Amino acid sequence: MTESIDIFPWDDNFCTGLVKIDHQHKKLVAILNRLANHAVFGQQQLQLKTVFKELVEYTVYHFKTEEDIWHQYLSDDDTVIDHKLSHDNFIQQVLHLQAELTSTPSDALLEKTIAFLTQWLASHILESDRYMVVYVLALESGMEKQAARDFTKQKMQGSTRHLVKVILSIYASLSTNTLHLMRKTRLSNEIQQKLILSEKRFETAMYYAQVGHWDLTDLNGSIKWSPQMHSLMGIQKDTSPTLTLLSSIILPKYRANLMASMQSCYDTGTEHHVQYQITRPDNGQIRWVECRGKRVVADNGSFSIAGFAQDITKFKQAEIKLIEQQQQLQFISDNSPFYIARCDDMQRYIYVSKPYSALFGLQPEDILDRTVKDTLGEIAYSEVSHHIDQVLSGIPTSYDLHLFSKELLVQYVPEFDVDKNVVGFIAGISDITERKQLEQKLSLAAKVFESQEGIFITDSNKIILQSNTAFSNITGYREQDIIGKSLNLFNSDLYDEQFYNLIWDKLKRQDSWEGEMWHLHENGSTFPAYVCIDVVRNDQHCITNYIVTINDISIRKKNEQKIQQLAFYDHLTQLPNRRLLLDRLNRVIISSKRLNKNNALLFLDIDRFKMLNDTHGHDMGDLLLMSIAERLSQCIREEDTLSRIGGDEFVIILEGLSEQSITAASQTTEVCHKILAAMSDVFQLKNIQYNCSASIGVVLFNDPLTTTSEIMKQADIAMYQAKVAGRNTMCFFDPAMQEDISNRAKLEIELFDAVKHNHFQLFYQIQVNHLQQPVGAEALIRWLHPQKGIIPPIEFIPSAEESGLIIPLGQWIMDTACQQLKQWRQNPTTQDLTISINVSAKQFRQSKFVEQVTDTIKRHGINPAKLKMELTESLLLDDINNTITQMHALGRLGIQFSLDDFGTGYSSLQYLKKLPLYQLKIDRSFIDELLTDKSDQSIVKTIISMAQSLGFSVIAEGVETLDQQQFLQGEGCLNYQGYLFGKPIPIDEFENLFDEMLGLDKPLKRSNQA
Repeated sequence: MTESIDIFPWDDNFCTGLVKIDHQHKKLVAILNRLANHAVFGQQQLQLKTVFKELVEYTVYHFKTEEDIWHQYLSDDDTVIDHKLSHDNFIQQVLHLQAELTSTPSDALLEKTIAFLTQWLASHILESDRYMVVYVLALESGMEKQAARDFTKQKMQGSTRHLVKVILSIYASLSTNTLHLMRKTRLSNEIQQKLILSEKRFETAMYYAQVGHWDLTDLNGSIKWSPQMHSLMGIQKDTSPTLTLLSSIILPKYRANLMASMQSCYDTGTEHHVQYQITRPDNGQIRWVECRGKRVVADNGSFSIAGFAQDITKFKQAEIKLIEQQQQLQFISDNSPFYIARCDDMQRYIYVSKPYSALFGLQPEDILDRTVKDTLGEIAYSEVSHHIDQVLSGIPTSYDLHLFSKELLVQYVPEFDVDKNVVGFIAGISDITERKQLEQKLSLAAKVFESQEGIFITDSNKIILQSNTAFSNITGYREQDIIGKSLNLFNSDLYDEQFYNLIWDKLKRQDSWEGEMWHLHENGSTFPAYVCIDVVRNDQHCITNYIVTINDISIRKKNEQKIQQLAFYDHLTQLPNRRLLLDRLNRVIISSKRLNKNNALLFLDIDRFKMLNDTHGHDMGDLLLMSIAERLSQCIREEDTLSRIGGDEFVIILEGLSEQSITAASQTTEVCHKILAAMSDVFQLKNIQYNCSASIGVVLFNDPLTTTSEIMKQADIAMYQAKVAGRNTMCFFDPAMQEDISNRAKLEIELFDAVKHNHFQLFYQIQVNHLQQPVGAEALIRWLHPQKGIIPPIEFIPSAEESGLIIPLGQWIMDTACQQLKQWRQNPTTQDLTISINVSAKQFRQSKFVEQVTDTIKRHGINPAKLKMELTESLLLDDINNTITQMHALGRLGIQFSLDDFGTGYSSLQYLKKLPLYQLKIDRSFIDELLTDKSDQSIVKTIISMAQSLGFSVIAEGVETLDQQQFLQGEGCLNYQGYLFGKPIPIDEFENLFDEMLGLDKPLKRSNQA
């Protein structure tokens, strides 16, 4: 009888109500059940390709049938499109499974196919097809389309939907679990058959291996022996074995050890393993036996010992012989000048001589059984591994190795067994350090002499004995033309006799001289050379030779000139750069004490230079800078310094002006006017005529105690004054501006310290609705200065923006606000309050701002809808596309956005409608005179009306009177913030105010508190 299983049992509950559709569904179920039986019972008559072909044919037939029915009733319904998409997805999955047939094992593909068909068919029948059938039958009954759709949705909801979900959840794992259970049953039967076969093979193997099996139920009872055990011990098979009988044939010196091992195994469960000698009763031979056994615990808790015994006489004899051979080899190797070791074919040491192990600072027993790789280390092994591979292939090899500061000659000889198979190798190592050192010295001497340096050697009388090739290449003199000639051959007319005498005198005193000189070339020219002369003396300290080395430094000299140019001059205009300018300025400062003259420093910045680069490119900008440099150089004296210190900035030093400051200022002004006039002429930049101007900052100086940085800073400040004055002008340095800048720098330093030590606190200003019920608060930061007290944000936020401190400061505000929201969430009376925080442009445009907000929300575990971010119009309109993307990403988290100071800037309605805003905030400037200024009233009405049309909430800030609040409420603004309801106050005062407002029974009185 053929085994079979229905992986998908058909039931009338799966019927949709259309006979034709149900018939086709049953056909797919039949295919699915055949696949399941093939997967479980391995019915080979079913081929996968045939099944896939049948699936495709069925798919075309069934889907066309369904689609014809649906189109007949629902030709213009979106549900039909979705249904067809599910058909297409099914076809794609079947084709994908068919493509996997060649790469995925058949069982795995069958299981994947069955799981897919089971889940898809159950979902398809119970959900999509049943939905469509109910829909069609409703239409056939005469219902209108919308009524039929509503009826279908109602029909598929409630208990029906719950039942479908339950069935689908069951069928999601039904096929896989059923298949696995059936396979386990089949595998269990196969394993049982294999186990019986294995036991038969084991008995046969024990017979041929001459291994005996024994069982000992009690240390005082009898032993059960296998037939092979009787043969091994030399005892007749009809003799009943006992421990006493076994003990009688064991040599006396092994008996105690045997019984102790048996007792330990029986009592504690440790393995019984002994080797002993017996005298066989049948022939009197003495044999070695190895015995192993383990304790067995029966179901009733009783113990027994079962084990095996084997005759190891031949092994023991070979072992004894091997030990004797190893002792001989050990004696020879330990007294040999070579380091000797043996390895098996797995590169594991099986013998190591003492000299070999001493090479590694170890004993032989430390290396035995370790691999070559473990002993040498990863790096050294990588150098020798290919040599080991060679010797293990049967080829002797040798190589040099540097190890532990020694130079070694390593030789490998393969070892073979009787069948000529490589079973290992012998390693012999010789210490060749001294020989290598000698070879290296000889090689080094040869390389040194034939180096890139020109070398020649003379005797004590300065007669040339030898020169190298480099000397000929450098000087043009061939070796055969100078040997035997005096060193004076190379003396140049550029130096007198005294110069050469000084060299020889120093050589006599110090045995060496080196320096730069112009050396004579064979063609009569000279070239810059670096020359070294060393004296060689004998044991009697007498000079025997002079060694002269020459290097041509022509290229180095040219490079030094290039480096000088690059280091001190601007590469574009060839004017002195900042480094050279500061050096010259420092010299002018120092000389002012001696000369008692006034000097001036002019700081020029080209007006709107960036516009030229942006519109015409940097090439045109470079042309303009070169033209300006040329004009400026014509406006100053030869002794003055003109430099370009970077970008579009030039600096001029006017030296040696009048001793009278007024006259010096007049002289400087004259130069500045000359510069401005020169700059006013049109610049011809290729085919472009360009007009530009410059702003010049001027500082006079004659104090030798001033510094270059002070003068540069003052000139920069004066230049900034010229910019503020309208550009294309000059300004002398104003100390008042420097004081402002110094105060700003001091504030920035204090601000850094405040951020570091967390000298900040959030104040909260309450926000209420038209019923004067608290709805939230705006968090406003205050700086708690140790000396100045509380500093409002208007005094330090601009500096924080410029310095970048707004980033950590903004994160602190967000963390503190979120922590407060977390606390409010725990109180039913405050859990619905929101907190608005102001977000700066720098903070908002960080690339990871969304990630930071997400992390902050998760870390504090708050409801993100309670956190409101107030953004300014200028932030939104700068890089609007990125702003929209960033806001949508935050909006998906649940963050709400309020557009702060609305109406004070330029808001594009085109972009405003694209922004995911929650609220518009009317600026306080429109509220201050709201009751008397008609323009303010019109603006406020317009903002409220526009917000309502766009679906935005509106809140007004700066509400200080009840009349203002009533006017706003009358126009439709239902949220307020201002002194009428409360100032910005610390959190404890805020919560007291909140509690008071919750207890109010009548509206707040009119308040004009400022």
